[in-house]
Amino acid sequence: MNKVFLLIAAITFSSVNLFSQPITNHQSLITVKDVWARPGAKNANSAIYFVVQNNSSKADTILGAKSKFAEIVEVHESFKRDNDRMGMRQVKFVAVAANSKLEFKPGGFHIMLINLYKDIKTGSSLDATLNFKFAGKIKVKAVVRDMPGM
Repeated sequence: MNKVFLLIAAITFSSVNLFSQPITNHQSLITVKDVWARPGAKNANSAIYFVVQNNSSKADTILGAKSKFAEIVEVHESFKRDNDRMGMRQVKFVAVAANSKLEFKPGGFHIMLINLYKDIKTGSSLDATLNFKFAGKIKVKAVVRDMPGM
């Protein structure tokens, strides 16, 4: 009987001690701002751009994204091909260094929306969720607007 009592007391003490530890909410240290998307027609493609600010002393990683507005949602990067041609390719993740910001912009990193389910027009908005390794899921609302310089 004493062994059972001691086991229960040890588990209870461990649980209280575990839950009394301070919890750092890494998500509150990651902010996503200036979120916008290009207009696009149904069955065509578009992209989402934004700025990620990591106010943590720990790097984080964007692992992917989701949106109900497109059949396929992928993290992409633009790159320079031969003869000054540009290309795009999917990347598995994008690291966001500690205490830094990273801009997803035309000609760089972006969230690719492939095969849109409906037209997305200038002035409307669309929802997406970014998935971070430590911060978890962060929901964003992208305002649809024309690309700068157009």
